[in-house]
Amino acid sequence: MEFYLIRCGEADASRVADPYSARLSPAGIAQAEHIAQRCREWAVEFLCASTVARAQDTADIIARALSGVERWDLEELDDVNLDDLIGEPTAGPLVSAWTRAQLQLAHERVWSRAMGALARIVLYASVHDQQRVAIVSHDLVLRLLLLNWLGLDWRSAEEADLHMDHGATAKVTVGTDGAARVDWVNRI
Repeated sequence: MEFYLIRCGEADASRVADPYSARLSPAGIAQAEHIAQRCREWAVEFLCASTVARAQDTADIIARALSGVERWDLEELDDVNLDDLIGEPTAGPLVSAWTRAQLQLAHERVWSRAMGALARIVLYASVHDQQRVAIVSHDLVLRLLLLNWLGLDWRSAEEADLHMDHGATAKVTVGTDGAARVDWVNRI
């Protein structure tokens, strides 16, 4: 099975109070259009995306290029947010102001929800004989998915050099034995 991990296009957050509602910038639209063309070449059969606006915009452009592709929009693939620190009374709405301990807790919780989503995606794709899956999400979520396939967990997220720029794609090929190979298709 092949997984194309796609970081959403660049967003324009200059005119919005909530960074999660920022739409794609003109550069982000161009990145998404380029990725959409590549997804058509890769014959992607199943498209999954975060519900954050910039990921939705990217997935919309990809879906238009892949007429009839099956698509799931999953909150479990969303970027780290305040909901990841429920029960942490000192957490404010800005991730940039979180303490190291708060970030670690959030990363652990994002890991849990992303792994649950991945299990559902893999099961569904396997049952429906879909061999090429694209996942549109955010840097942290995609790094966590990569760490999983590399046999690591969320605790390695900061040390591992797996950061993905906007519009970048990593291809993960998972063999029948479960072994994974990671190739950078376009590391913009």
